[in-house]
Amino acid sequence: GRGNGSFKRGNNNAPTMAENGEVGPEKWLDLELKLVADVGIIGVPNAGKSTLLSVLSNAKPKIADYPFTTLVPNLGVYEQEGQSTVLADIPGLIEGAHMGLGLGLEFLRHTERTRMLVHLLDATSDDPMGDYDVINAELRMFKEALFLKPQVAVINKTDVLGTEEVVEEMEQEFARRGIPVLKISAVTTAGTKEMMRKILTLLAELPDQMEEPVATNLAVRVQKQKKRGNDRFDDFTVEADQDNRIFYLKGQALERFAQMTCWDYYESIGRFQKILKACGAQEALENAGVVPGDTVVIGSVNLEWSNSNEQEQMEAFVMEGGNKLKGSRHWPSPARLG
Repeated sequence: GRGNGSFKRGNNNAPTMAENGEVGPEKWLDLELKLVADVGIIGVPNAGKSTLLSVLSNAKPKIADYPFTTLVPNLGVYEQEGQSTVLADIPGLIEGAHMGLGLGLEFLRHTERTRMLVHLLDATSDDPMGDYDVINAELRMFKEALFLKPQVAVINKTDVLGTEEVVEEMEQEFARRGIPVLKISAVTTAGTKEMMRKILTLLAELPDQMEEPVATNLAVRVQKQKKRGNDRFDDFTVEADQDNRIFYLKGQALERFAQMTCWDYYESIGRFQKILKACGAQEALENAGVVPGDTVVIGSVNLEWSNSNEQEQMEAFVMEGGNKLKGSRHWPSPARLG
């Protein structure tokens, strides 16, 4: 809609008239929030992801000795030699995450906007290699591109007594698969600096820009709106409901004009009345039998019909010196919003 500056004239430099905005198209969209980070830390619940984030950055995620402590992703920034690396602590993933189990879909989508992944393994788990395989399977079933992201395998909790044999077996298994693996203790920070050096080296070899995911199941069609000039004010019809004294004035141009008219201002109302008279709508309504007090419906706007003589007297009063009253919502207008 146009502001009052669009209606300036030589005899009226400050018109108290404006238009409402034109009704536009509406659409329901499902939006997904995905965190953007350089490194995503993934793993089963209670693998030590939040603890690792807290020792590498100033982030203060909730940390406890039970699964699913983290319910929303946490971000932290690792600083080294003036270089900043954004880390994302992704809540624990479980088997069936790609189908939504354990809020898996909520968590997996955040890994899409990372450049690489750190797969944290719990050395105290009953089957750490099984956990590793389950998480990778979930990544692949959720999205193949996610599974193919650069990934660093890291064994955590190596400071716990009795894990030496398990860690050695895991190293042998990773060596058999040809996968490099690192060992750390997030609690004591042992091995974390070496891990970050490895991660920074890998990040330096990756492209700066991540490939943006392409929506494959969302089709958006935009239709160009019809220009206003294509519709004519004199292209209308009048339908009368004599029993209820309601008259329907139908026409695209008039309906749009009624919707965009700001009924708080007398000048806007006067402009609308002049258009009704000029295009023949007023005469057509009177010929259909409209009388003062009847309701006239134009699109989504309901108006109470009034006497044309009263309208002319009020317009003359405004033009002769009632300028201070123009624009007042309290001014008695000949056409009242129903």
